[in-house]
Amino acid sequence: MPIQILIADDHGVVRAGLRALLSAEADIEVMGEAATGEEAVRLAVLWEPDVVLTDFGMPGLDGIEVTRVLAEQAPKVRVLLLTVHEDAALLREALRAGAAGYVIKRAVESELIN
Repeated sequence: MPIQILIADDHGVVRAGLRALLSAEADIEVMGEAATGEEAVRLAVLWEPDVVLTDFGMPGLDGIEVTRVLAEQAPKVRVLLLTVHEDAALLREALRAGAAGYVIKRAVESELIN
């Protein structure tokens, strides 16, 4: 059974690129996309994907808030943050909020897929 992923990012081109990259993997299924943190929470609670891949810095609910809400409302859903930030304090905050991990946006493709 493939890993089911919901992509959340406020930039359409980023969502499209992530979808193309992840959909090329046989063991990954992209369930859908969200353009806001609020939409990501709503869809994740409804669909219960294995993973929500969310941007750290979105307007409204940011990635850390999405993580906190999902930890309460959909605790089986794992959250992976995608970020340009390499600030250790921010990354620790994300992990304390319940994120399963994070990927720095300058990472190579294989780091995201693995």
